[in-house]
Amino acid sequence: MLLDALRELNGWVADDDGRLSRSLPLDDSQHAELAEHIKIFADTLGVRPDVSRTDEATLIVLASEGGFSLTDVTFAGRVETAYITIAGELAAQQDPSSKGRFRWLRRGE
Repeated sequence: MLLDALRELNGWVADDDGRLSRSLPLDDSQHAELAEHIKIFADTLGVRPDVSRTDEATLIVLASEGGFSLTDVTFAGRVETAYITIAGELAAQQDPSSKGRFRWLRRGE
């Protein structure tokens, strides 16, 4: 059930250490707006994501002892919905063939 829920999310990566991550191409103002949403989602769900900013993207990482949970996947889904709303056309331009796909990241990748 957990993996089924994760499969519905676009672009999220799960690694062997139980971390979920996603890099979202956003400009500075979009990043600020998404960061506000992330804070609300994180407080509501009791998760502590690591959110960082590069020149062109926002990176979100959720790390939980014992692997990711349904709460983590719920958080990721809310972030994804907010991202689509904020990024609009940019989100729609992402590779449609990757929709509903996540991938496992093996150590050393």
